[in-house]
Amino acid sequence: MELIRADSPPLSVDDFDARFDRARPRVLAVARSILGAQAAEDVVQETYLAARLRIGQLRDVNALDRWLSRIAENLCYRALRRSAMQSRLIPRVADQAPTSDPALRDLIERLPLRERAILVLHYAHGYNLEEVARILSLSYPNVRKLLSRTRRRMYREWNEADR
Repeated sequence: MELIRADSPPLSVDDFDARFDRARPRVLAVARSILGAQAAEDVVQETYLAARLRIGQLRDVNALDRWLSRIAENLCYRALRRSAMQSRLIPRVADQAPTSDPALRDLIERLPLRERAILVLHYAHGYNLEEVARILSLSYPNVRKLLSRTRRRMYREWNEADR
């Protein structure tokens, strides 16, 4: 017995955008129910981008709303896992900054936890930025950007303290 698939012609970009606009309130409601109002808008945007990249994988155009909701759910659960992992890992790593200079240690301790964890993992423990990104469940470009910002901020604060 052969299974019958409900294959339908793929959506054009314009059709997808119009259908997403109609489905947006439902996707937003799903994200709000899982993450709360603050993070929901980000998940809606991520859902749009993820779905648009994978629109060719949708077999039944009539199931678009359910498909979008499922993508949003998965993104929400990924965000929750990342948040839980970061809240467990970052404080432990961030407190391990080895330095004998009290002024430098104080400067490191004043950093936000995520930036401190990136700095400590990279410089104190020797992980490359790709490994740091994997450990903290962040993207490589994000880790690179945060590390660059943190170094600039520390350099500026260090020089201001010397004056």
